[in-house]
Amino acid sequence: MSIEISHFLFPRQYNLSHKSKMTTFGWKRKSGENISKDVSRKFSADSEVEFTRNDTWLERFKRRKKDDEENKRLKSEEFKTEGVRLAQLNRFEEAVREWDKALNLMPRDEKILEMKAQALLELNTPFPALQAAERAVKVNPQWWVAYQTLGRAQLGIGDLKMAKISFSKAIHLNPSETELWEEDLKWTLNLIEEKAKLDAEVAANEKELNIETKPA
Repeated sequence: MSIEISHFLFPRQYNLSHKSKMTTFGWKRKSGENISKDVSRKFSADSEVEFTRNDTWLERFKRRKKDDEENKRLKSEEFKTEGVRLAQLNRFEEAVREWDKALNLMPRDEKILEMKAQALLELNTPFPALQAAERAVKVNPQWWVAYQTLGRAQLGIGDLKMAKISFSKAIHLNPSETELWEEDLKWTLNLIEEKAKLDAEVAANEKELNIETKPA
């Protein structure tokens, strides 16, 4: 069965948002404290300065964190794009290396994981392909493409039963995709049927052999 790289042209855009809560503190002066008005005012002024200093530091920290995340995302996109270019040239080993670089920065990008799985299938390495496809499904269990690639990886290791389940899930998520019906699932069902016939023939031959070798 020929498995085509069919999803290399769908870059994923990430919208990152970082929400952080800043705890505010208040000082409640106990009654009866012997603090002069001047000292009290100085205490309040110092507190305001400290708040301002803390607020400024927090803002800088949040901006720096946001900038770091954006830089990681942009660099990951560069690696992903280069991987796509290499895959389109059938340079799958190089493509996988680029996508691994991207995944080091954005490990939960299901589209990179799925493309990596496809490339690994093209390289006839179904077990690593299976691992990448499983990660893609885990990241986004509502994406039918990930289940399709997972099913193909499962076919690659000979797990027909699980491949059938994966293709069925993909069809459930996207029933209008004819490729799932006419190629993936149909092919898997044919393999299951052929395997059942072969198993029956083997069992019959073993039974006949046992009868022939049984002492009179």
